Amino acid sequence: MINLRMEKLTKECDKHLERIKHASAKMAVFMPLDASRYAQLTDDEAAHIDQYLYRFSKLQDVIGEKLFVLHFLKEEYIKSKPFIDILNRLEQLDLLEDKNVWLELRKIRNTIAHQYEDEPEQASIALNAIYAARPTLETIYLALKSRYVSIK
Repeated sequence: MINLRMEKLTKECDKHLERIKHASAKMAVFMPLDASRYAQLTDDEAAHIDQYLYRFSKLQDVIGEKLFVLHFLKEEYIKSKPFIDILNRLEQLDLLEDKNVWLELRKIRNTIAHQYEDEPEQASIALNAIYAARPTLETIYLALKSRYVSIK
């Protein structure tokens, strides 16, 4: 049962990662942004950004809320612990190299969630940060997937 759920989760993560990479490639022609360039984004460019942000958030959610919990930690453990304790445990299990990296990814993601289109300077800074964070999120996911495959 857990293996079937893990297979579904890894396929879901693979799909998110594939879409992130596609959007990232499309965004490469106009990244990094500044306030002026942000204000001039075309509808297609904005759509690539939207796809990137959506898939980045979804991948981070699946990793943090499902992969960590379902396969590597016990659900009861998660319910009774503060988030920082969970991250510490993941570090102890070598599932995260550095909990601060995960905290920074969450911070970057939360920053973009609070940006508004009428704040081009802040939005461009946040978009640049989340765009630059893709390799880090990808590395974390691929390490988890590799770990899962090796102990399966």
